[in-house]
Order: sequence, then C-alpha cells, then structure tokens
Amino acid sequence: MENNIKAVNGCIFEIMDYSNDGFSEYWMEDKEGVDFDNLGRIPEGTTRWINIDGGCPQSTLERISGTFSIHPLITEDITNKVQRAKIEDYDDYLYIVSKMIYYREEELVIEHISFILGSNYVISFGELKGDVFTNIRDRIRNQNTLIRKSGADYLMYSLLDAIVDGYFEVLEELGERIDKVEEVVLQVSSTETLHEIREIKNSLMYIHKYIWPLREVTSWLGKDSTELIRPATELYIRDVYDHIIQIIDTTETYRELLAGLIDLNLSSVSFRLNEVMKVLTIISTLFIPLTFIAGVYGMNFRYMPEIDWKYGYYATWIVMVAIAVSMIIFFKKKKWF
Repeated sequence: MENNIKAVNGCIFEIMDYSNDGFSEYWMEDKEGVDFDNLGRIPEGTTRWINIDGGCPQSTLERISGTFSIHPLITEDITNKVQRAKIEDYDDYLYIVSKMIYYREEELVIEHISFILGSNYVISFGELKGDVFTNIRDRIRNQNTLIRKSGADYLMYSLLDAIVDGYFEVLEELGERIDKVEEVVLQVSSTETLHEIREIKNSLMYIHKYIWPLREVTSWLGKDSTELIRPATELYIRDVYDHIIQIIDTTETYRELLAGLIDLNLSSVSFRLNEVMKVLTIISTLFIPLTFIAGVYGMNFRYMPEIDWKYGYYATWIVMVAIAVSMIIFFKKKKWF
C-alpha cells in the first residue's frame, strides 16, 4: 500500500486503485499536487475510487470534469447542496446525488454527496471531511473480498448501501431516544421533554425527506436501465431498495409514536393539573361549612344564645370537627380521593 501525502485548496483527494490481484491507496492535497492527467489514466483491469472531501473550488471541479469528460452541468450541480437525491444518465457515466446522514460526537450530520460512475471508476464528492465509508475502505484493503473481485458498479452499490446503513444507525439512535422520552413522559412531563420530542421529530423529517427520492434512484439502477450496472449487481441494488422501504416504514412508525407521545404528554399534564385541582377543591369544600359556622359566630349581635354558654367554644369546635370528618368519610365512599 502506498501512502503519499502531497501538497487542493481545502479539499482532499483520496485515491484507491484495486483489482483482485493488487491494491494501492494514496492521498493528495492542494491542487498543485494533483496530476489530473494521470488521475484519468486507469490501468486495465483496475477499478479506481476517487473520494474528494471538503468541498473543492470551481476551478478544481472544472479540471476534474475535463479529465473525465464530464458535462459542465454536472460541475455546476456538484456545488448545489440543496438538491434532492437523483440520477442522471450520460451514456458513458452516471451522475448520482444523495444525502449522507450520520452522527458525529452526538450531533446529527447531514452531508450532501455526489457520485460519478464510469465503466472502471467512481468519483465521490463529499461536502465535509468524514463519511460512512470506513467499512468499504477496509474491504478494499483486504484481499479475496467480493468488492476486490468486482468492478466499479459493485463499488457504487457498496457506497449506496453504506449510506443507507447510515440511515439505519441514525434511526436506531432515534429509537433509543424515543424509548427514553416515553419513560420520562410516563413519570413526569416538562418543557424539556417537549423540546426533545420536537428535536427527534425534526430528525425524522430530514430522514424521510432525503431517503424518499433515494428510493427512485435505487429503483432505476436495479431495473437494467444502463449497461454500466451488470445484472449480478442489480440484485444487490434491489436489496438496497428493500432496505430503503424499511427505513421509510420505520420513519413513519416513529413519527406516529412521537405524535402519540405528544398526546400522552399533554394528557399527563392535564391529569396532573386535574389532580391538583381536585385536592384544592376538596380542601375548599371542607372549609365551606367551617367558614359558615365561624362567620355566624363572628357576627356582632348582642343576643346570641351560645355566646354566653360556658361550653359554647368547645361545642363549636366539636361540631366543626364532626362536619369535617363526616365530609371526608363521604368523599372516601364516593372515591373522590
């Protein structure tokens, strides 16, 4: 394996050449260190993966386009980060756009990524430095793996499969967060819980938004639509299509769960408020007759029989306590608390 780090204006070229018999890997930085002519010379029987991370300037993209005879419209599209997943057929090569979603240090990363698939090469343009392709690199480095024995179309399948697997990993993380939120909602509701639910809901919205058009891409690739994809590889791509359908179904299920959690949270808040109001109402009800008695004997009339009674004070207390106890027993029988 060859590791030559040369001095592309913010973007890094990672080149992996492989076949069943050999493998080489090297990186280049700074466009002055990139031999674009040599970049397009791919040895016979070799598959070349050119992974470009970090976002390249327009001048570098134009030189890459010149090397691989890529249409200028694609060069413009690569820098357009707001596109949805799509595929365009240019006969000699395919242009594929997708969104890569993964967690980095507990933060959800949504990265725009473009691919160009040729007969013996794949070029990937990443928006950021970092991706979900580590497993693919490891498989290429190991001899006697299926990817080493296959061509560029299988590499393209592997890249799409890794992206879809990244969606599964994000969904798994979101599923665990939903379980935790559900436990919290059942115990105590708070504003923080609502914020957490909203954050998860937004993440699911992004997943649904970006995975849905990718379904159309894999459907097209798996239907013998181009000679660049061999029939043997189409079977694998159709498996990716099935995984995308699972992701869409799981996303819908999670969104329904979150809608239920929001309703449960509101019901829990209402229930606790009702409990508080019930206790306060019972306390107020208990004091109504007691307040009445205290009000009657608090009047300043001179001729009140009980005023001059020796045991009037104690008798009043006994009556008030008896009334309170009777009301409590009555409430208990009615199961009001």
